[in-house]
Amino acid sequence: MRGELIGFMKSKCSFAEGVLIDPKELVFEENVKMNCFYCGKYNNNWRCPPNLPDIDYPRMMAEYTKGLLVVLTYAIPSKDEYEEIRYESSNVLHKLLLQLEKWLWEHDSPNAISFGAGSCKLCKSGCGKEKCNNPYMSRSPLEATGVNVIKSARKYNIKVTFPADEKIMRIGLLLWQEE
Repeated sequence: MRGELIGFMKSKCSFAEGVLIDPKELVFEENVKMNCFYCGKYNNNWRCPPNLPDIDYPRMMAEYTKGLLVVLTYAIPSKDEYEEIRYESSNVLHKLLLQLEKWLWEHDSPNAISFGAGSCKLCKSGCGKEKCNNPYMSRSPLEATGVNVIKSARKYNIKVTFPADEKIMRIGLLLWQEE
């Protein structure tokens, strides 16, 4: 099934890379969540803190048997294009993760779930005032759960470099249960 999932992912986004992981190997750190507090999306996005459910994320993610880090890499031709590429790359990853979730649902993994890279950007004019405009499609950022994406990716030989002035990497996570 994993080979089929990767093949499906490549058919939807040819430059996407998928790295199978053990969800129990994710690195969680409280200091990662603190960065959310200083972000402009804090309390302004329905899928960002403090609007996340009160869940023990390390425990919840460890209940899954399979994980896939989905990596998209975009070149940044100039500083003027950075914000546009940042926005586009986030949405491409988000939509790809939703397609992968649906594929898993159709292949007997109804509890599949994904986490994106950075805040949800589905609504071009921002989040709804009273509630999320896309509750079935919006997803939370992986880092908002406390996952240190850089350290977790490094365990699987994915090297994230800073500053992101020549290329930007978007890393999302797909989780599912396989017996």
